[in-house]
Amino acid sequence: MYSFKEKKTHFVALRNPDVAQYDLELLAKEVPGFPQLATFSRNPKRYADDILYALLDCATREKIREYRRAMIAKEAEDAGEKKTEAPAAEKPAEKKQQMPKGETTHAEGTGPHDDIEKPETVPADNSAEELKQALDEAEARAEEAEQRADEAEEARDEAEARAEEAEQRADEAEEARDEAEARAQETEQALEEEKKKELAKVPVKSKSKRNTRKSTGTTSSTRKSK
Repeated sequence: MYSFKEKKTHFVALRNPDVAQYDLELLAKEVPGFPQLATFSRNPKRYADDILYALLDCATREKIREYRRAMIAKEAEDAGEKKTEAPAAEKPAEKKQQMPKGETTHAEGTGPHDDIEKPETVPADNSAEELKQALDEAEARAEEAEQRADEAEEARDEAEARAEEAEQRADEAEEARDEAEARAQETEQALEEEKKKELAKVPVKSKSKRNTRKSTGTTSSTRKSK
């Protein structure tokens, strides 16, 4: 469902052992035959990370958050119903306190009505509300951490892009240098060929002129002897 990179980011953002039981319930709904359900159910908080990591393979981040909120809201609603049931349980005790007609009142602590049970005040069950508040705070911190992770990832991508751009410019500079060296070699080769052509055009002195001069000298000496 998610790539390794995305899964790791969502895992860090959603980590919360307090809602491991909800994650386990959702995992059981998504993958009823998951092999480690029995192990996870023994101690959900202990295996919270394993449960969440497995859940991210079959449920989206949004679905996990929605299920958590729904279960917390349900617990808060159940706690509210318990609070409304408490006053109804107190009414019979209040009736016992009513005195019959014609009976005189007695001083506190001395009359026969001292043994009447007084209604006990039921303490408000704030566990669900506290859990919801803790979950909201954890989600806010998770979103903030996820945002920082996204910003860090963007900065890393920009750094990689700049590095690739610098590497590309270095490759282009190297190619330009190679082209310049190739042109220099071509120019040098062309100059050598031109030199060879010029040397080929220079006339070579013939040896026949020297022989003619020698023969002329011999003739003149012969004439003188005569």
